[in-house]
Amino acid sequence: MDIDVFPRHELGTVFAVLRTALRPSGPLGLAERRFLQTYARITDYPLVPANPPPIAPHEVRIEGAHQRKRLTQLAAMAALLSRPLKADSVAFVRALSRRLATHDSVVDVLDALLRGHRSRVRMLAVRRGFRVMIKEAHRSEGAAGVLRFFTAMLLKAPVNRDKLWNYKRLGLLPEGTLGREYWKHMVREGFGFPGEPAGIPDAVAYHDIAHVLAGHEATPLGEIQQGSFQGGNRREDGFAFVQFVLLQFHHGVRITPGTAAQVDHFDPELVLWAIQRGAKCNVDMTHQWDYWPLMSLTLEQARAKCGLLPKLPAASRWPTPGQTRSEGRCEPGLGLGARIAR
Repeated sequence: MDIDVFPRHELGTVFAVLRTALRPSGPLGLAERRFLQTYARITDYPLVPANPPPIAPHEVRIEGAHQRKRLTQLAAMAALLSRPLKADSVAFVRALSRRLATHDSVVDVLDALLRGHRSRVRMLAVRRGFRVMIKEAHRSEGAAGVLRFFTAMLLKAPVNRDKLWNYKRLGLLPEGTLGREYWKHMVREGFGFPGEPAGIPDAVAYHDIAHVLAGHEATPLGEIQQGSFQGGNRREDGFAFVQFVLLQFHHGVRITPGTAAQVDHFDPELVLWAIQRGAKCNVDMTHQWDYWPLMSLTLEQARAKCGLLPKLPAASRWPTPGQTRSEGRCEPGLGLGARIAR
């Protein structure tokens, strides 16, 4: 999901759209300004003033179906920064979608969330996420892969038992290698390897391997970054992952029943940069990724092989004064890609 897709002459319109989706009227808040500032850094756009004027939907002109789709998704992300949603932000995104003649199901998600229809929000998000993961399971192992996916997700039964020791032996690799660090991550968090009871299917083991590569912890803040990274990294409908984590870890919609829903973890600086890091990698880690040749490399070597950008050196954090946010570790079984159904 590339987000730096607009030609230079359209960026003024893009930022006006994002400003309007964030807050259609009145001055922007701190987090809203940081959303724009981070995207300006990504696109190398000189953002002035701090509060760009809003724009009416009929004034928006963007060329290209891909760019129009991406602008709709970015505007939806901007609207989702506010909790609870602003009705005028949702109305703007809906009108923008009509103006650009492009529809993304996130518009339906916004409408349902605004109305308090959380069951519909969950249904839409799960359906979109499952579509992505089932497709990859089928590409990896055919119909048997789809069966293994549901067996592991719904019954917590062991699947891919023939591959279990391939993963367990990673603990014998030298300290600092990707394989050893992945093994430590799984053991430390209590996550099952492929082939273990309540373990993940081999087809989605990439999620926790990418966790280690990207340097995101298994905390709510780490998961929202990892889902965003994964969304940016995926070349086909990566927005499914971004939508999932914004709902689960910022809006408190329990998409996966394996853990409690969380709120107030959408740090725009961290989320947008995670998407950019994923998009700039030279490999789609969610699509038939052969990570085994990387396991014996050091983390630094593996990251270089994937073209992984560094994390922001000193990202500021929410909460702003007066807000609180839990930083507890996620429960075993939370990992986004593998545990969405629990």
